[in-house]
Amino acid sequence: MMNKPKKLTACFLLKSMYSVILLLLLLLLPTTAKAQDIRLNFQNTPLITVINEIHNQSGYKFVYNNSLIDIQQRVSVQSEGEKIEIVLGKTFAGTGIVWEIIDKQIALSPAISTTVQQDDRALIVRGRITDQDGEPLVGAAVQNLSDKTYATTDFDGNYAIEIRNPATAILEISSFSMQTVTERLNGRARLDVQMNFDRVLLDEVVVTGYQTLSKERATGSYDIVAKAQLGKASSNIATRLVGAAPGIAYTTDIYGNPRFSIRGTSTFSSNAAPLVVVDGFAVSSSLSDLNPNDVESVTILKDAAAASIWGARSANGVIVITTKNAQKAPEGRASVTVDYSGFYKISPKLNLDYTLSRASSNDVIDYEVNNFNRWDAPLWYPAESSYSGGKSVVYDLLNEARLGHISQSDALSIIDTYRKLDNSSQLRKYFLQNASTFQQNVNISIATARSQTNLSLLYEDQDKIYKRNMDKKYMVSFRNRTTLFKWLDLHVNGTYNHTNSNNSNSGLPGLSPYEMLVDSNGDYIRYSGGISLNYLKRHVPTENFPYSDWTMNPVEDMYGRELTSSNTLARLQTGLTFKIIEGLSLDAKAQYEMIQGRTHNYYTEQTYLVRSTVNTASSWDKTSNKVTFNLPTGGFLDQSTYLMNVLTLRGQINFNRSFADKHDVAAVAGFETIDNVYQSFGHPRTYGYDDKSLSVGTFPNGVGGSGTRRIDNWQGSSQTFAYTNSFSYTTDRYFSAFANASYTYNGKYTLSGSFRTDASNLITDDPKYRYAPFWSVGGSWQLGKEDFMQDITWLDLLTLRATFGYNGNVDKSTTFKPLINPSANPSVLTNEYTATMASYGNPTLRWERTRTFDIGVDFSALNNRLNGKIDIYQKHSLDLIASVSLPAVQGTSSMKMNSGEIDNFGIEFEIGSTIPVNRDIVWEGSLMFAWNRNRITSLDYYPSYAYQLVYSGGSYAWMEGYDMNTMWSYKYGGIVNRGTESVPDWQPTLIGKDGVQQTFASWPSGDAMNISYDMGTTVAPVNIAFSTSLKIYDFDVSLILTGKFGHVFRRESFNYPGLSGRSIPNAKYSEIIDCNPDERIHLPLKDNETRLYFWDRFWGYMSYLTESASFIRVQEIDVAYNLPKSATSWLGINSLKVFFQANNPLNIYFNKWHEDPEFPRGSAPLQSAYMFGIKCNF
Repeated sequence: MMNKPKKLTACFLLKSMYSVILLLLLLLLPTTAKAQDIRLNFQNTPLITVINEIHNQSGYKFVYNNSLIDIQQRVSVQSEGEKIEIVLGKTFAGTGIVWEIIDKQIALSPAISTTVQQDDRALIVRGRITDQDGEPLVGAAVQNLSDKTYATTDFDGNYAIEIRNPATAILEISSFSMQTVTERLNGRARLDVQMNFDRVLLDEVVVTGYQTLSKERATGSYDIVAKAQLGKASSNIATRLVGAAPGIAYTTDIYGNPRFSIRGTSTFSSNAAPLVVVDGFAVSSSLSDLNPNDVESVTILKDAAAASIWGARSANGVIVITTKNAQKAPEGRASVTVDYSGFYKISPKLNLDYTLSRASSNDVIDYEVNNFNRWDAPLWYPAESSYSGGKSVVYDLLNEARLGHISQSDALSIIDTYRKLDNSSQLRKYFLQNASTFQQNVNISIATARSQTNLSLLYEDQDKIYKRNMDKKYMVSFRNRTTLFKWLDLHVNGTYNHTNSNNSNSGLPGLSPYEMLVDSNGDYIRYSGGISLNYLKRHVPTENFPYSDWTMNPVEDMYGRELTSSNTLARLQTGLTFKIIEGLSLDAKAQYEMIQGRTHNYYTEQTYLVRSTVNTASSWDKTSNKVTFNLPTGGFLDQSTYLMNVLTLRGQINFNRSFADKHDVAAVAGFETIDNVYQSFGHPRTYGYDDKSLSVGTFPNGVGGSGTRRIDNWQGSSQTFAYTNSFSYTTDRYFSAFANASYTYNGKYTLSGSFRTDASNLITDDPKYRYAPFWSVGGSWQLGKEDFMQDITWLDLLTLRATFGYNGNVDKSTTFKPLINPSANPSVLTNEYTATMASYGNPTLRWERTRTFDIGVDFSALNNRLNGKIDIYQKHSLDLIASVSLPAVQGTSSMKMNSGEIDNFGIEFEIGSTIPVNRDIVWEGSLMFAWNRNRITSLDYYPSYAYQLVYSGGSYAWMEGYDMNTMWSYKYGGIVNRGTESVPDWQPTLIGKDGVQQTFASWPSGDAMNISYDMGTTVAPVNIAFSTSLKIYDFDVSLILTGKFGHVFRRESFNYPGLSGRSIPNAKYSEIIDCNPDERIHLPLKDNETRLYFWDRFWGYMSYLTESASFIRVQEIDVAYNLPKSATSWLGINSLKVFFQANNPLNIYFNKWHEDPEFPRGSAPLQSAYMFGIKCNF
C-alpha cells in the first residue's frame, strides 16, 4: 500500500485552471453596470474633503502630486444626482486644476500649458512609467524642473512632453504612493522610468479591528507586516509573521507552523496566545484556519493604547487581519480580475538517527547480555507463570535460558545472529515518507461602482512525515460590499473551511534496532505484544480463543487501522453601515461561527489491539480449557464529536472628521455581546463493527457488574465494559461596552484614550469585581514637523510616543462558586452516581489585569532610505490566577485565587533601509531586535520538595523573584561510599548549596532551594530577525534570518535503561562507559543496584547537561522571476511569476553537541522544505 507520487503537468494545470475560472466567471460576471449619480453639498470646504467624498460615492481614485496641486484650497459645490463629469467640472472650476478620467482614476494636474513655441532646440520626449512590478502607472506626473512644463501618463503609463532644453533638462516623475524619481535627460528622446513603492505612504493606516487610523494619528505601539512578506506563498499565514516584527516571539512544530507570544508571558494558567481578529471580529479559530491568499494586511497591536479596546482578551497582544476586497470600479463599468497561485513543497525524509538517537545493535545486545543478571534486573524477571509480554527478542531468549527452556550457549548463539541486523532502512521504507504540500488557489474579484465581490477557492493536500498521515483541506471564502444607498452600505463575509485528516500512523515503533519488520521474503515478522508468546505456547489453548493469533507486527498494525478526523469551520460576518452625516456613521454588525470536529477511529481484526482485547476479555476456565467469549469478534469503532457555536453582536458609532484644517477628531463607541456554547459528545466503543456492511456486535453476556452480573477476564479478574454516551455543555457569555477617541492638532500633537468594561458569567456576580474597567491613554508628537526642524532636510519623520493603560485576560481554570463534576452514569458495582470536586470556588474571582507603559520613537531619514523605531515598555500583570497554599483543615491544601503578579520589561528596536541603485536594481533590508526580562513578582507558593522545581516542572517550578521559565537543575556531587571499606557501596549523589550530598535512593530532602539550582531561562530573552531583498531586473531575491539568544536547554543525557523487557540504550552510551564517576553519572558500580529504576528522577536533570540554547536559523530564501508581459500577454495572462522558496535549510547552533534546542535529540527535528510554484493574473 504505497502512495502514488503526484504528477503535475502544464497541460493539466492549464485545463483545470481555465475550467474553474470560466465556470466562475459565468456564474459571477455581472451583466450590467448601473450608473451612479453624485450628490454633494459643500460650502467653503477644503478640496481634499470634497474629492474624498467623490471617491466614496463613485469609486474613482484621484491621483495627483501634492507639491503641484493645492488640495487644501476651499471650494463650494452642490450636486443633486448629477453625472461625475458634471460634478468634476463644478468642483474644479476656478481652482487652476485640470482633470482627466483615465479608466478607474481621475488624474489631476496644474492648469499649465504643456506646449510651447517650438524652436530649434525643442524635443518631444516620450516614455513609459511603471511600478516596481512592471505595471503601468496611470496619472503619474512628469515635470520639467527648468520651465515647469508638465504632462501626465495615460492608461498604459505612456506620456509625451515637449522639452526646449533637452541637453540640460531635469525631469521629476512623481505618483501617489511611489518614491519620486529625478532624471537628467541628457538629450534623450525617450525616458522610461520604473518607480518604487514609498513604504511610508503604503503603510499609512493602522487597523485596530474597531477602527482604521492614519499612521500619524496612532499613539500606540503596533507593527504592520509588509505586503511583500504577506504575498509570499504559504499554507499558514502565521509563517508570514515570523521575523516580521520585533517583540513577537515564536516557537514552531516540526513543520514550521508557529505559536506566538507578544512581549513575554503575562499569565500563569490562562491562554497566553495573542487574540486573533479577522475583519473586525475576534475569532475562535486559529491563524492556520485562514486562507493565506486572502490576507490583505496584518497589524500587530502590542501596548495598552493599541490593544486595550479589546479589553479582557488583549493582555497578550492582538493580531488584526484584514482580508482582501475588490476595488470600486468607475461609474458605468465593471471589472473582473482572476488570480491563480499554486505550489508544491517537499521535505527530505525524517532524520532517523537524530530522532531515535539509539546505540548500535551490537551495543544494545551487549548491554542486555552483560547486565541481565545485574542491577535491578532480578526484580523484574518474568516467572514461569507470568504472561507479561512486550519484551525484546534478546531478553526473551535470556529469560528462556534462565528458566531452563534453552541452554545459555544456544541462547547466546541465537543472539549473536542479531548483532549485525539494523532495522533503520526498513523503518524508513515502511514508516517514513517525504512530507509534502500541494496547494492551488483561485481568487476572483468582480467590481462595479456599487458592489465589490471577492471569491476565493483553495485546495491543499498535505502529507506528513509518517506514511498514512495526511490532511486534505478545502476552503471557500466570499466577501461582498454593496452600496445599497448613498447613506447605507452592506458588508457580507463568509468562510467555509473543511479539513479531512488521516492519522493512522502513530509514529515509529519502539523496537530494538536489531528487530526487523519483515524477513527476506517480505513477510511480516511476528513479535510479542502485551502477552508473552512463550507463556502462550506452553500454557494457553490459543485455538479455543476468538483469535488464535496473539502476535503483532507494527507495519501490519498501521495498515489495519483507519484513524480519521474531520474539522469544519463556517464563519459568517455581516453588517450595515449607516452614513448619517459627513464623518459620522453607525455600524450594526454580527458574526456567527460554527466549529465542528469529528473523530472516526476504526481498528480492524488485522490489529493487535482488536485481537488481544477480544481474547483477554474472554473467560478461561484453566481446568477444562473452556473459553467463553465476552466480546463479539470484528473491528472496533471509536467516535467522538464536538460542536462550538459563537455569536457576536456589535453596535458601534464612528466619528472621523477634520475642522478648520487643524483639528482632527476620531472616535468610536459601542457595545458587544458574545455567546459561546461548546458541546462535546463521547460515544462508547463499538465492538464487532464492520466498516463495509456497517454491522455491529452485541455483548454476549452483558457489560459486567457485581454478583450474578460479574464477568471475568481470561485471568479471572472482574471486568466491565463501557456502554453509555458522555456529554458536556459549556456556555461562556460576555458583555462589553467600549469607547475610543483621539484628537490631533495641526497634524503634530495627538492625544488618545480608550475605555472598555467587560462582564462575564465566568466572573463573580459581585458588581464590584464583575465589571472591570480596562483603559488607556496615549500621546504622540510629530517632532519632525516642527518649524525648528525644517532645516534638517535629511530627516523625513520623527515621532515621539507614550502610552499607559490596562489590558485584561480571562482564566477559565476556576470558578467563583464551588462546582462538582458528576459521573455520567451510575457505578456498575454500587448502582449509584458519584462526583468529584471540579472547583472549590473563589467568591472574589475577577479579571486578570495587565498594566502597560510604553514610550517609543519612530523615525525616517534620507527620503526613507533609513527608517525605524525604538520602544521601551513595562508590562506588569496583576490579579493573576495562581494556586495558594491553604491549611488542610480548609478541606483542600490549595486553591486558585487572584494572587499572582508577573512583570515583563523590554526594549524593541527596528531599523530598515531601501536603496534604489537604479530603476532596475533596488535593495531593501531590515534588522529587528527585542529583549524581554520576565519576573514573577508575587506568588503565594513555596515548593515543599526540590523535585517539584526540578522534576515536576510547570506550575510547580514557579518561584517568586525568578523568571517563570526558569530551568531548575540538580548539581552532581560525584560518588560516595555508603558501604564499608571492605564491602563498598559507591553511589552517585546530588550536592546541595550547603555541601551535603544525597544519593539517588530516594527523593532529595530538606529545603527545596538548597538542592535546586537556577540554570537560566528556557525562553530566549533576546530575539533578532534580519531580512533582506534584492530586486534585480525581473528577479526578486529575499532572505530571512532569525535568531534567539540568552537562554538554556538540557542536552540529551544517557538514559540508563534498566533490564525489565526492552532496554534500548541511547546514542550517549559511549559517553558514559569510561567516564569519570565524579564528573558524570556512571553506570551502577555495584552489581545489585536495586534502585536503578529510580535513577530516572535524576540523570536527566543534572546541571552539567545545561547548554546554550542560542541559535540562528535561515528561516527562508525566496527567489522569484517575473516573466515579461510580452511573453505572457498572448496567453491572456497579465502577469506571471514563477518562484522557488526554501524554508529552514540551515541552522547554526551555539552548543558543541549540534542539538537543536527547540527540538532536542531523541525527538523529531524541524523539517526543512523546498517549494516551487507559480502566480498569475488574468
